[in-house]
Amino acid sequence: MTAVAGPSEPAARSEDSSTGRLVALVYGAALRAGVSRRSAARLCARHVPAVQPGQPPERAADARLVRMRVVRAVRSELVRRRAAKVVDEALADAVLLDELALLPPRQQFAVRSAVRQGWSVSEIVEATGWTRAQAIRLLNAGLSTITASAPGVTSPSRPSAKMAR
Repeated sequence: MTAVAGPSEPAARSEDSSTGRLVALVYGAALRAGVSRRSAARLCARHVPAVQPGQPPERAADARLVRMRVVRAVRSELVRRRAAKVVDEALADAVLLDELALLPPRQQFAVRSAVRQGWSVSEIVEATGWTRAQAIRLLNAGLSTITASAPGVTSPSRPSAKMAR
């Protein structure tokens, strides 16, 4: 059975994309925690590892390990200046967005459509040409990956394909 790919954002994982993801994670979390733009940029410079030219793109598992180290370092620095609850919430949101970026393109599209745009499974099927079963499988796989790969970060109202019917 040949699957029809739906619209998606570019998913090329180059050397720059892993660094860019981490910069976005650190910078966004720092701003959300109430740090100035200048301080957020300094946090990025201190904690985001530089990628060597010619280095192959990271696998998702390796990217998660690097992210975990960076988040720990950033958290330890931010909690000295901000309330731990605010820092933890900002980092949790940033980790979820980063985990979404690590999903395969079709899962990413299904999750973005359902969660961000509020599309039902029927709307996803209509927009992509996938079968209903494919759309449900991709949505559930994406949501499962995000919640399993972002330890300590769970949403109390996790949307599911069952809800979207």
